Amino acid sequence: MTSPFAGFENTTLIFQVADGTYTTNAVGNRSANYQPLTIIAVLKPTTDYSTVNRYANEIQQFAGADGRAVLLEGYLVEPQVYPLGIEFLMEANIEINVAIDKPETGRFKLLPIVQSPYVVAMAIDAITPIRGVFRRN
Repeated sequence: MTSPFAGFENTTLIFQVADGTYTTNAVGNRSANYQPLTIIAVLKPTTDYSTVNRYANEIQQFAGADGRAVLLEGYLVEPQVYPLGIEFLMEANIEINVAIDKPETGRFKLLPIVQSPYVVAMAIDAITPIRGVFRRN
């Protein structure tokens, strides 16, 4: 089944997810190896100011000194559900097309979001919401 939002996607998120293998350096320290995991979504700036107020502290912390951060929300397109390894509060590289032929890049911090209990009870997995903070480069 394809996403009902296919054809409207405007965002590419690339998360770095641990692949379960490790590398040992010259002094014997192990570090996890990561692989890129791409998520395609349709995102737009939120217009619900109660949501912005709820995440105001998170937005300000992620914005840093320049203060250029926006709360985005929307739906996953591909894959239609969060893959294994993706957890809330992870960061990803983002490319979002907010205007025709004008993609913007930056960092995206995935925020927790609760799926509607009705959608969960009906086992509908074609409309998974996504919310996060976008900081422009």
